[in-house]
Amino acid sequence: MTLFHLYFLQFSAIYIILAWAMYLPFRANQPYFGPFYSMALGAYFAAYTAVNWGWPPWLIIICAVAFCVLFSLVPAFKLAGLGGFPMLIATLALFFIVLTAARNLAMFGGRHGLFGMVPLSNTALLSVTYAFLLVVGFVVYRLDHSYIGRALDAVHFDKNVAAAMGIDTARLSVQLQLTASAIGGLAGVLYAFTFAGVFPEAFGFNLILYGMTILTVGGMYTMWGSIIAAPILWVFTQVLPDSLKTFGIIIYGALLIFMLLARPSGVIDRGTAAAVSRRWKSLFKGVAAQQG
Repeated sequence: MTLFHLYFLQFSAIYIILAWAMYLPFRANQPYFGPFYSMALGAYFAAYTAVNWGWPPWLIIICAVAFCVLFSLVPAFKLAGLGGFPMLIATLALFFIVLTAARNLAMFGGRHGLFGMVPLSNTALLSVTYAFLLVVGFVVYRLDHSYIGRALDAVHFDKNVAAAMGIDTARLSVQLQLTASAIGGLAGVLYAFTFAGVFPEAFGFNLILYGMTILTVGGMYTMWGSIIAAPILWVFTQVLPDSLKTFGIIIYGALLIFMLLARPSGVIDRGTAAAVSRRWKSLFKGVAAQQG
């Protein structure tokens, strides 16, 4: 397997996981950017504990996810009572606070980053990453098709109506924030193991723009769009001519604006996902009938 194929498979999975982390709160019309700072926290936690303390990967993953949840727990209760715009501003501020601290603290390598993690083999790295991709996908799917998913639909329609129906919107918001932060932290750990280290430039504004483009292009209100958008957009950045790569952020910004104006629901919306699901079910029933 070439390095290009390894990175394609690895980063496609990581960015799908990150997009799913953003998808959950956005489904309830909560512009929560916690997955971005959780990704940075998870990556730096993984690099620091692996390089300085020699922790094994399984312990790093468990503790990094728990640390991201605890970090997000502090502001979660206050953020749950805020509106969409204050939540966006507060979580963006937290993101840049975390990034600035990482860039300026010597214990995290400063501007040069922190490297020296014992690298995993390509087979082990891909196996672990795609195992977590399946686990996170299953969790998100079950949330979508449970009473929580129905509550998210009600909150998305009207928060006040949802509260009148007996839905504890504040508690639901806290649950979404913590779940999204846990998934974002996991994406950060996998990112750190991919490079056997971490550097601050990986978590700048480009990450926010890239993540939001994946979510918006794929479909903000369905989990399936990110599976298609993440690998396509990653490959797109790799095949750009060198003369255009410096304009990558402009291209993503233009694509994001275009999708918001032309098709806010994304390439795959709920109607598209439902139609594909019905098609597959009818196809499987036809095959089963022929075999019977």
